[in-house]
Amino acid sequence: MTWNRKLWGVEFSSAGRSRFLIGSLWHRDSKESYEGAPTRTLLFCTRAQARAWCAGKNAESAARDSTDICRSWHFRPVRVRETVRLIPKGAA
Repeated sequence: MTWNRKLWGVEFSSAGRSRFLIGSLWHRDSKESYEGAPTRTLLFCTRAQARAWCAGKNAESAARDSTDICRSWHFRPVRVRETVRLIPKGAA
């Protein structure tokens, strides 16, 4: 049994760093969920929900002091595909 669905993730970038998709480590200490959360951290069901989350984080970054390294942080929604394949018990 397999399933394949398109979701929206968040790409993080910062001055001097490679871009990467934010995953579960972003909320490692938080148990809070957010509107539109399917089953994984920082995946959204709709583009509007991902864009709203990114806009909030980008506003927080822009509001920081000009000497704060976090001021260069940027978040943008990206399309991702979740593919899950169930492996029969004992086949692993």
